[in-house]
Amino acid sequence: MPKRLAVAVVVLACTFALGAEEALYQIDLVPSGKLISRDLPTLKGTTYLFHQFPTGTLISVRKSTVKQITRMSPAAAAAANPRNQLVRIRDLAMQGPKSGTGGGRTTNIDRARSAVAAANAGTAARTAGSD
Repeated sequence: MPKRLAVAVVVLACTFALGAEEALYQIDLVPSGKLISRDLPTLKGTTYLFHQFPTGTLISVRKSTVKQITRMSPAAAAAANPRNQLVRIRDLAMQGPKSGTGGGRTTNIDRARSAVAAANAGTAARTAGSD
């Protein structure tokens, strides 16, 4: 019975940990602009201290430059996440395809690789022979 209780507690703790979303806060600045914070900014003297999103860098901002601080909705937080905005780069025209030779044709890249391999093999043979 104690083992089942321990397992149930661990499963429950994991469920809460997975369900907890990161709370983000938007800090609107007086002239214009905004910053995004990973945690609730705390007022220390005349400055707000917070960890910037997504880098986690500790930043301080004067209280006089802060217009308002609002908690972001999950949809707005997902839109602000730069990891969601990455686009994979395909083959570039100047580089050619990333695969090997196409259709038995030899490209300049293949010739350069062959030349480097031959040079490295010659260097390895010279250094192995001097021992």
